[in-house]
Amino acid sequence: MEQLPLFSLLLAASWLDLTTHKIPNWLTLPFILLALIYHGILGEGWPFALTGLVYALILLFPLFFFRLLAGGDVKLALGIGAFLGWKLFLEALLYGLVIGLPLVLVFAFYKVGWNGFKQTFMRYGYILGTKKYLAPAEGEMAGLKVPYGPALSLGALLTVALNHFNLFTLV
Repeated sequence: MEQLPLFSLLLAASWLDLTTHKIPNWLTLPFILLALIYHGILGEGWPFALTGLVYALILLFPLFFFRLLAGGDVKLALGIGAFLGWKLFLEALLYGLVIGLPLVLVFAFYKVGWNGFKQTFMRYGYILGTKKYLAPAEGEMAGLKVPYGPALSLGALLTVALNHFNLFTLV
């Protein structure tokens, strides 16, 4: 029952990210505050929640800075980190990355097809070979907005389930 707020956040964030390509602040910021209050009063304590929050910020802010992740994805991860603590957050992030890569590739292939994939990899080859930037063309993968919130959510759900039932844990 203590995981119900987390499951609610993950479901709502995934749905919104898939349908609108945004995870709004009105969903993530109150959840971060709720996780901090919960662990500060009833849970593992303030350090538990704050270290999860800080780990998420340190690991994902560079991805946001280089525009590899959107702000909503990072704030979702901050909430996950604050709720699960740093150890389980690292596990959830790893699962989210492992789950997310195939999902991103399938989504991208669905949107741009084989020609978009081919154009993208040819452009990257040109950039690596000549060391000159070439802007992405229309219909390439580079211009796509891919919802990553569902992958982060699935990683967190998998982490919680595997640890709850003592099936497998990385930490």
